[in-house]
Formats: sequence, C-alpha cells, structure tokens
Amino acid sequence: MRILTLGDSWTYGSESSDPATMSWPAQLARKYKVEVVNLAKGGSSNQRAARIGIEELCRDSNYDYVVFPLAPASRTEILKVGKWHQVWPTNQKDPVDRIFSECWHPWNDVQTTIMLSFYFIHSVNALGIPLFITGLSLTPSRYAQELSWIMDYKNNNDFASLNMPLTTFNIGIKDLDRKLKSLKAIHLKNLELQSEYLHDVIKSYYGTSEIQKQYNYKHSSGHPNDQGYSALADYFAGKIGLI
Repeated sequence: MRILTLGDSWTYGSESSDPATMSWPAQLARKYKVEVVNLAKGGSSNQRAARIGIEELCRDSNYDYVVFPLAPASRTEILKVGKWHQVWPTNQKDPVDRIFSECWHPWNDVQTTIMLSFYFIHSVNALGIPLFITGLSLTPSRYAQELSWIMDYKNNNDFASLNMPLTTFNIGIKDLDRKLKSLKAIHLKNLELQSEYLHDVIKSYYGTSEIQKQYNYKHSSGHPNDQGYSALADYFAGKIGLI
C-alpha cells in the first residue's frame, strides 16, 4: 500500500527531530509495512496542504490512500511575487500578514474550511483514490458558535435568534439567507462524504487519559513524543483499514 499524507507540523513531525523517523506517518510506515509519502510541512495552512496534495496526485496518482489532517483554520496562503507565502493572521511582523489580520474573523475560517474541504474531497474522489480527512491541530470547538449559525439556521431572516453580528458582516439579508443555506448544504455534503472531516482527534483520542496511559505519554501543548506519534499512527491506521 502507498499512502500520501498532508498537513502541518502535527503530521510533518517535530522541527527539532527527523520527520523521517519521528512523526506519525513514519511510525505508520514502520509499524504497518506500507509506503508513506509525507508532504506535510510545519506551519502549513490547509490551503497549502490541499494545493500540494492536488499537485502531487496530478503528477503521480499511484496512491492507495490520502490522509489529510486539517491544520488551524486561520492560516492561509497567497502568491507573493510569484511565490507561495504562508499567512498567519496573528503574525504582526510581516506586512502582508498584518493586512490579512485586519480582515481576519472566525466566520471567515469556518466558511473557508468548509469550502476547501468540499473542493478537496471531490477532487480526490474524482481521481478514484480513497481519502480520510479529519481535524488534528484544527480545533473545531473554537468555531462552535459559527458552526451553530450554519446548522441552526432554519427560517428566512431568523438571524437575531442566532446572535449573528449583522452590522459587522455588512451583508444584505437576502445574501446572508442564501449564504447560510448554501453553507449548511455544503457542510452536510462534506459530512455525508467524510463524516469526521471536522472531528477533533486530539480532544477525542490523543488527549484522553486512556490513550495516554496505554501508550505511556503525557499530552501537553507541544508536539507529541515518539509514544504519542505511535498512538496517532495506530489511530490513522485504524481509520484507513490497516487494522
């Protein structure tokens, strides 16, 4: 089996260690005797990961599985003088990042993540390659309010009950009504095709006391150690049918 993995540092591995040996894709390859091509990169945005994945699959479609653990949703990328530039809205040092910081809003994060996931899921499906996409360093609970705006919206103009900041959005009622209904439909389609695409792997699995005890590690705010990566390797192996 040949597997393509994408994502950020939680998939690439610790910057201070060798990702060829200390990452969950490396552990996956060793433990389950499969070939893993790991194109994740530390600090990557989901936009970068999706772009790199599509570029790779168009060059070489000889993969049996694609695994895409989502990164924090606030990151993005743009072309800057012909070169891809990773944007972190919290980074105030780079002038480009400062411009994006003025436009940043969690509502943007949610919409972008839903649409990006939809495009990526359908692109990989069109190539006939099985895909598992889920949240890893992405924290869906940070966007609980924004997701509720989408999922709880039922009636035209029923925005007040959702506590939506209409003044901040500065969008017409008809447009907002259409946007909410469209996003809900797209979100539900994503869930239909990839039910765990916004699942929180750290909260539900990696960070639980049961898994920490089983693999003998302690979860902190930092990256996993070797035992932690072993736990993640087994998690993804189970999800893609290796165990």
